[in-house]
Amino acid sequence: MDAAPATPDASNDIFSLSDDVLADKLAFIEEIGNGNWGSVWRCKPKGDPTAVDADDFDKVLRPRVAVKLVHRETKSKTSVARVKSLWNEMKIVRAFKAEPHPSVVSFYSFVITPSFALVTMCLLPALVPVEVEESTARGWFRYLLSGVEFLHRRGVVHNDIKPANILISDKNIPVLVDFGFAERYDLSSSSAFHSKVAYGTPEYLAPERAREIPHDTRKSDVWSLGVTFFEILIGRTPFEGSDQEQFSTKEDLEKYWSRTLRGQWIGDWKMSRGMEKLLRRMISPNADLRCTISQAMKDTYWTMLRETDSQHRARISTLPLPILIFPQVGQPAMHRQLCSKRTSRNLQTTIRLPLRARGLLPRARKTRLHLKASSLHSRRKMILSDIKP
Repeated sequence: MDAAPATPDASNDIFSLSDDVLADKLAFIEEIGNGNWGSVWRCKPKGDPTAVDADDFDKVLRPRVAVKLVHRETKSKTSVARVKSLWNEMKIVRAFKAEPHPSVVSFYSFVITPSFALVTMCLLPALVPVEVEESTARGWFRYLLSGVEFLHRRGVVHNDIKPANILISDKNIPVLVDFGFAERYDLSSSSAFHSKVAYGTPEYLAPERAREIPHDTRKSDVWSLGVTFFEILIGRTPFEGSDQEQFSTKEDLEKYWSRTLRGQWIGDWKMSRGMEKLLRRMISPNADLRCTISQAMKDTYWTMLRETDSQHRARISTLPLPILIFPQVGQPAMHRQLCSKRTSRNLQTTIRLPLRARGLLPRARKTRLHLKASSLHSRRKMILSDIKP
């Protein structure tokens, strides 16, 4: 099959290809995520970026690639909305290409074909685990605080921070992914970061967002990040009695949100006093009293760690000191907790996009689903697809 050359725009990372050329350039190895919006695949480039005849598309890819893909149906309003959402997501993440942050997913390219729209990006090996010791998790927290501060300073809010949207790189660095709900604001505008729209994953919605009242979206990000930190440490959110509690009806969610309004942590938890104080500042039900992301970065919890670090260095100057503020680069990522309901929320009804008919994707064997009823908008078990190359 003769492949037509890729046609990039002036930036060399946006391409219009035929379906056949896409099939020639990317091998779709395994489906690693899906939902109503589309699917995510682990892919392998077929071209050699170092070859003399390599084109711009080949050159922007890496040996390991994740592809977020939606199907194009011009007569379907839902499909058009998905493609538009993917385009907006791409524009937000692409803006950081020149100045990347280690905790924000790296963008490679955007591709449009007659049948598909897709974003290629960095493939990350594992979801962030939960029920992790504080000594391990605090390094991740510091990275994530830094990443969210990086976004806010550039006028971007994520709007859907949760453990299912945090992956761990092979350098043990947590990375925020899935910017499908993200918004970018003009920092010079008087209405920057102002919203009264409620969307996201119910268990991580700040009280003001769940009630659809005007709010500062940055403060909502801080709430979601605080709830996420709690779950990484304890294995559930602070407003769930256990990790088995279900929110399958509107009444269940209203009960859950009433706890968030009171700021009532329930159940048992164990963490240091400094960490609890930090999280209570981040998960304050009163948005006016809730800390900003920059204030969380400067919390006394981190100051105390630095002081402890200095004292320890003074006592044992000859021994290597663990890095307490940032994780050690090169540590192996922890194993993915595949069947834990805590690893994935807000998974919508599974859709299978018709790529196999065109020979782009491998044929799947019987898919095993590990699902349990949850809220109206979220599923709690990881969807595991056993894909045969």
